[in-house]
Amino acid sequence: MRRAGILLLWIVMPAAVVFAALTTAEVLEDVDRLVGEKKYLSALKLLNEQENGDSNPDIALKKAELALKYFVNSINHRIFSFKDLEEDEDILDVRGAEGTSFIYPFDMEEVFPPLIENYPEDPRLPLALADYYIDVYEKYRGRWEKSDEDVLKSARSYYDEALALGDPDAGAYFRAGKAALYMNDLNGAAGLLETSVRKSGGYAPARYNLAYTYLFLNRPADAASHAVAACEIYDEIPLKADAAMLAGQAYQELGNTEEALRYFLLCDGIAPKKYENMRRLMGLYVKLGQGEEARALGERIYEMNPVNPTASRAFLDSYMGSSLEGQLSGIFKELAVKYAENPEAVGNALYHLSVFYMYKGDSAMALKTIDEAEKSFRKSLKEDHAVFKAIEEIRQKAGEASETSM
Repeated sequence: MRRAGILLLWIVMPAAVVFAALTTAEVLEDVDRLVGEKKYLSALKLLNEQENGDSNPDIALKKAELALKYFVNSINHRIFSFKDLEEDEDILDVRGAEGTSFIYPFDMEEVFPPLIENYPEDPRLPLALADYYIDVYEKYRGRWEKSDEDVLKSARSYYDEALALGDPDAGAYFRAGKAALYMNDLNGAAGLLETSVRKSGGYAPARYNLAYTYLFLNRPADAASHAVAACEIYDEIPLKADAAMLAGQAYQELGNTEEALRYFLLCDGIAPKKYENMRRLMGLYVKLGQGEEARALGERIYEMNPVNPTASRAFLDSYMGSSLEGQLSGIFKELAVKYAENPEAVGNALYHLSVFYMYKGDSAMALKTIDEAEKSFRKSLKEDHAVFKAIEEIRQKAGEASETSM
């Protein structure tokens, strides 16, 4: 089958092939060698050649590992395609890209339940099936054959079964914790993630997700310590930035503005275009009365995408109700002047200035400003754009307010 430049070919095996007898251990050793060489298709073929392979727990588990980690394309996570890569290629670079790969059906929902029934004391089997369901949830959320709720229930059930049978590694507890977190079982997630951290304190994903969970459980002190630990462990810039922002949020909820500022600034230093952190940092600057710093950060946000309403909204959310809210009218007017060559950006600034005037109860200025915003928007937007409906709503509210005040 061929779609969008992707050619998928079936793996066809002869009906009866005789091979020199290899033990399961020898097969798995060869498979691991091939995986190390990025020969994922060859590894899959070797596993597929084993007689009654899907009835052998070790072979089936290795197939599951290949399917979930090294597939090129997936069809509903029941059929997977594979290819042998070159030394300088990475599986994430070729995943979903144009090219030829060979497909192999491997339905874990069919293969693993009989194995679990036949080998009821092997915790690896329910763990593999639970991991499969979590992978399905993360890759097909809202688009799979079963509802998200059913997928997560299955994952949680098999994780419970696996954990009851043995004492797996930190990663297993982490994945079980994620399943609980996805189901909004915060206390259950905390317990599982705490076990993961106890087993491996240097496992950053468990630290980060535990911090996130603690924050929602209103335990900011605990959240802060784990977020800081995750930030120190992570090497990847996006993950390190996320952990720094989470630490800043936890410290802010603790009321420790000094440490909150430190970690928001750390995040800003390593990921200077991370909107969510910039918004939090601007809000903290406003809270601290540091108007110059807040304004400079807000202008950076606006500059990233001056036609995006969230850029103006960040000013409103940070300044309204604060000791610095009186600066908002000047800020929006200056933005309108600065972006005079961009009518939509001007309209964006003026529209939100009218929202501010409505908040202050100045309906006359709200009406005047919303008219100016509409004129700017009309220069660049189509008549059916949603902003014009929003403008009419403001105009109506401001008009009603004006009549009431007479």
